[in-house]
Amino acid sequence: MRLPYVLGSAFTLAASLVALAQNAPQTNPYPTSLYQMNDVSKTLNLTQDQINKLNALTEQVQAQYRQNYARLNTLNEQERFARQQELNRQYYNDWNKGATDIFNANQRTRYQQVNYQYGGFNTLYDPDVQKRLNLTPAQVESLRENAVWSNQQLQDISRLGATDAAKATQMYRDYWTQRQERFNKFLTPEQQRTWGQMIGEPYTFQPTFVR
Repeated sequence: MRLPYVLGSAFTLAASLVALAQNAPQTNPYPTSLYQMNDVSKTLNLTQDQINKLNALTEQVQAQYRQNYARLNTLNEQERFARQQELNRQYYNDWNKGATDIFNANQRTRYQQVNYQYGGFNTLYDPDVQKRLNLTPAQVESLRENAVWSNQQLQDISRLGATDAAKATQMYRDYWTQRQERFNKFLTPEQQRTWGQMIGEPYTFQPTFVR
């Protein structure tokens, strides 16, 4: 497994799970900053100084891309989905330039692994990941259906979490079980072995509405 300096690749697709609503204009279109989620920063042993620097970097890149993301609202659903993927890659290529020197080597490696895991089907849109997994044309073609399902599930859970955290938490757990089942069916046994090397130790994500 090569040592990754391509956080942008992982971060790109991981984030769109929550940030992208497929059928409505976006009020918060930016990819999720995974280092801000729940216990991720603790898992990475980030210092407060690192978090402050990452927050400043994220604000800077969001400002740089604000108009580009706003233009997504003018596109139809098909165009918006494709453009979102493209924008996310560009966004995190720029984000990665600043983040590389903020993380240490171990943090960079683990952050990419966690982002691969969180991204799931969205991660598989990354051309580099597709190459490493040797995805077939048929698999690439079926990605959209799985990614849209995953995105919609998280959007529904997030909305429910605002009024019923307990029920939404159970839905969140069910989502991860169902997503893993889908993922196992999607990848061949050989691809699953490669994926396991890419993601490292499995990470248990918590819903963002849980405090």
